[in-house]
Amino acid sequence: MNSIMRISWYIRLLILFFSGSALSQTSGEDKLLLQISKETNDTSRIRLLIDFGFNSASSDSMASRYLKQAYDLSVKKIFRYGMAFGQYYKVLELSEKGRYDKAIDQCKQCIEAFDSMHLIGLGPLLQMGYLFKSAGRQEEQVRYYSEKAAYYRRHGPALNQAACYHSLAGYYHYLADFEHAIQYYLQSGEIAKPSDPDLAAGETQYIGTVYMEWGNLDKAEKFLRAGMEELTRLKITINDFYYYNRMSEIYLRRNDWRQAFSYAFESKNHMTVPFQNGLFQLSCAAIHLGTNSMDSARVYLEGAEKTRKELKMEIITSHGYFELDYNLYSFYRLSGDNNRAFQRIKAALNAAESSKAVSLVLKYTRELHSFLLIQRDSLQALRYLIKYNALQDSVNTLSTRARIASYEIEQQQQQKENEIEQLQVQKSEQRNYYLFAGAFFLLTGLGIFSRLRYKRKRDKEQLTSDFKKQLAQAETKALRAQMNPHFIFNSLNSINSFVMDQQHELASEYLIKFSKLIRLILDNSRSETISIEKELEALKLYILLESARFDNKFKCVYHIAADVNTNSIMIPPMLLQPFVENAIWHGLMQKVGEGTITIEIAMKNEEFLIITIEDDGIGREKAAGLKSKSATHKSHGLKVTSQRIEMMNKLNTSGAQVAILDLKDDQGLATGTRVELEIPI
Repeated sequence: MNSIMRISWYIRLLILFFSGSALSQTSGEDKLLLQISKETNDTSRIRLLIDFGFNSASSDSMASRYLKQAYDLSVKKIFRYGMAFGQYYKVLELSEKGRYDKAIDQCKQCIEAFDSMHLIGLGPLLQMGYLFKSAGRQEEQVRYYSEKAAYYRRHGPALNQAACYHSLAGYYHYLADFEHAIQYYLQSGEIAKPSDPDLAAGETQYIGTVYMEWGNLDKAEKFLRAGMEELTRLKITINDFYYYNRMSEIYLRRNDWRQAFSYAFESKNHMTVPFQNGLFQLSCAAIHLGTNSMDSARVYLEGAEKTRKELKMEIITSHGYFELDYNLYSFYRLSGDNNRAFQRIKAALNAAESSKAVSLVLKYTRELHSFLLIQRDSLQALRYLIKYNALQDSVNTLSTRARIASYEIEQQQQQKENEIEQLQVQKSEQRNYYLFAGAFFLLTGLGIFSRLRYKRKRDKEQLTSDFKKQLAQAETKALRAQMNPHFIFNSLNSINSFVMDQQHELASEYLIKFSKLIRLILDNSRSETISIEKELEALKLYILLESARFDNKFKCVYHIAADVNTNSIMIPPMLLQPFVENAIWHGLMQKVGEGTITIEIAMKNEEFLIITIEDDGIGREKAAGLKSKSATHKSHGLKVTSQRIEMMNKLNTSGAQVAILDLKDDQGLATGTRVELEIPI
């Protein structure tokens, strides 16, 4: 029930922005109720009931009651407008009972009714996102909103398209895919701005919040201020508390305590609903924790705790996250009470998981790993690190699927639009056709037919070419995503032996190095290309972990030509590690005595980068024989890397090449293996 009430308030706030009626909300519901009681015209009464249900009711139950009155009266009067809006009461009733699948079907019927009458249906459109999430059907949510956005782009209304983009942005925001969330918020604002500038201003503030969570505080402040200035110009004050609360958090993250306090106390002057007091208390507590004012922090934390109990607040609110347990965790850590700190961070994680707040789950899981690492609980820390990596990989997969689905829907819609456009052209030409007489009939018909056929063929070839290119890009991203778990879990195996041998100090030492490696992997994998310097930094950490695992059985030597600028030359991330891994496991591990890996990087004709990875191991032929007898290590890295190079060439016709050579001495005996990579720059 609490989550329903929360989303009800949140959706109602969004509708106020999308409908441009934020000012009417401030006049109070009593005046509207008085109008309803005095209205004698049935049609006018129905419209007033709908207005109250969507924009003024303080709860779903109240909204449902008034919308049902509107629906019943509309059925009696056969008033299609009232039936379309009034039937939304069924959605609210089903949602309140937790029957989300049924509520989704009913909500779709409402939206279809709006579409048939070309009406703006913001309430049902925004509610659908909450229903899909509650029913665990988030991936279906992306496809639904993408299809509806494509429909509204052609048929309108524009505000319905903006609502779809807003909901798609919310989905990517939920996955912590900040880049795509910002893109959709921008699209929503641009579409709404001509007819609803206050909505566009509200979307600008959403963008500022996403930038803040992403860590770009300068852009966050820029967008929040721009949105606030526009809302002030429009004399809309409904979002003032949100603005000052967000600005306080920005300056808190900058450690500018004075400004953070100033904005926090300014937000207090703009409270309109009770739960905002809890957010204010928590903001002040966080600032005092930053200044190490523990007594003051305790007072505000107790106030926030009291508000949470009274209002039964959850971790997600319409104004952002209410991270009380996380701030209590920080308080107890600073106080030296590690037992209570551990309890609170666990409570925060449980609350985030219960509310399906993915970005918070990632944040708290990572924090638990760091906390346990400091407490020297290596096994527990390792478990949370594995959990974090698994969740991050799952989120990346969902985001990739969503983008591919959106792209496919856009292509299908574009194809339909092209076909409709072609038919319209054909009809127009057919009308002109009858104007020509006698001798020109056959010639004109053949000309039109030839032109249409040529145009169709050309458009089809263009669509096929564009689709293949986009598909290649999607496949390249998918292959790069496969490298993350491959790279991570092979590195974890290197550390596992220390844990199993009870060498906790060594385990802790290398877990710290491994955490740095993980950060590099996560940072690098977000980019299409990275500098050679970053690639080598991650590779050196990986080789250090593997070498330590096997008692420094091998060493690695680097030769980088003077004309190679490692900071400016870019290559795909994690390209070299699989070859080094193969050299270690299949070349050097079976060799008697110490082995050496030599990595050389040089330029060729200023157009190609030549990377050579050479080992003095037992050679591929002997390694294959040993592997067929007893294989203890199976690497998928070389296969995935080969596929990546193939996709690079398919996408860019770049001419990247890889060659693997067997090294032999004068007697024909194997002396190692050399891998030569040739990459255009």
